[in-house]
Amino acid sequence: MVAKGLKSHISLSNVHKTSLPAEFQTDDVRYSEEFVEYFLSVFTKKGDLVFDPFMGFGTTLVVCEAMDRIGYGVEYDPGRCAYVQSQLKHPERALLGDSTKLEQLRFPDFDFSLTSPPYMGKHHSENPFTAYSTEGGGYNQYLKDIQGIYSQMKTRMKPGAHAVVEVSNLKHEDGSITTLAWDMATALSEVMRFQGEIVVNWNEYGYGYQHSYCLVFTA
Repeated sequence: MVAKGLKSHISLSNVHKTSLPAEFQTDDVRYSEEFVEYFLSVFTKKGDLVFDPFMGFGTTLVVCEAMDRIGYGVEYDPGRCAYVQSQLKHPERALLGDSTKLEQLRFPDFDFSLTSPPYMGKHHSENPFTAYSTEGGGYNQYLKDIQGIYSQMKTRMKPGAHAVVEVSNLKHEDGSITTLAWDMATALSEVMRFQGEIVVNWNEYGYGYQHSYCLVFTA
């Protein structure tokens, strides 16, 4: 069950307020600013520290600054990280690093985490946690790596902190389906306390669906 007071189904726009530079536009998998605004409004207050372990193009951090939150994030790809730093008043909060090795990175304990992890289908071979630049260990290893990341994160969560993970199941061109959202919920429930899911209905979305799941956890 979703934590008391939260809606279990919401509708949001997936339209971005800003465009990415040309070199990144073919890889634009950002969630919208409206998405971040909603969850920051529900789970945080001004001055709270928010952490995004898969920073991507920095939407979480940019919205945090606009809403007077303190946003930190980690990105593996140097080009993406440099772009995010160029968009922030506090570029030092955008960290270049490997989220599977969070214990090696310096960032404060946080009040809330919001992210969408890099996706992997059951038949994919590339490692999502190296920006798909190396071979991975397969889908089961991907889920174990997610567990490891959140095991490290929960040691940095303040009392009462929540972590929200936005994820979708995947429909593939061959007709098969990777139940990524459900597998993610199962994997992370082994290392954190699952509080429930919020279904997000988007005006447009990918992966064969028009909705995704926001999985809510506490330490």
